[in-house]
Amino acid sequence: MNRTFCNLAAALSVLLLSACAGSGLSTRDADTKYFNASIGPVNHTDQYLYMFSVGKKTSVGAGAYGSRNAGSCCVRLPVVYRPGLTVDVTYDLLINDDKDDNWKTKTGVPVEPYSEPGSLYVHFFPNDQIRVVVSRPGAWSTKHPIPHPINPDQKRDEVRQ
Repeated sequence: MNRTFCNLAAALSVLLLSACAGSGLSTRDADTKYFNASIGPVNHTDQYLYMFSVGKKTSVGAGAYGSRNAGSCCVRLPVVYRPGLTVDVTYDLLINDDKDDNWKTKTGVPVEPYSEPGSLYVHFFPNDQIRVVVSRPGAWSTKHPIPHPINPDQKRDEVRQ
């Protein structure tokens, strides 16, 4: 009986370890500490960003040349930045006066280096360029790593500081 129990325990351990390996988990990650980063959009285009997701976590959109606070939860990121960190982004920039969907996916978008945990902001630029940053200051802050978008049709004194 004892031998059968040990064999069963060993088989279950192998099964669990192989399941973890198949899910992308690595034994190297055992010492890594993570944090949950809220997600927020920053739209540098003249199109309306209807909705987007990072991995399978969906967030609200933002108007043309607009942003929203990082209020959607959450993406798990390492506390200490590591080179090669990427995310997959699926997004819908509405076209034709906001009448038609334009869903696209970009895989392997690099997360720019960060020095402390914060919220994850996805910056959408013309020509389907995307930058992903982790920042404690929000998108409107002058301390945010990427300057807030400015509508070229807006007068200088109308720009919010």
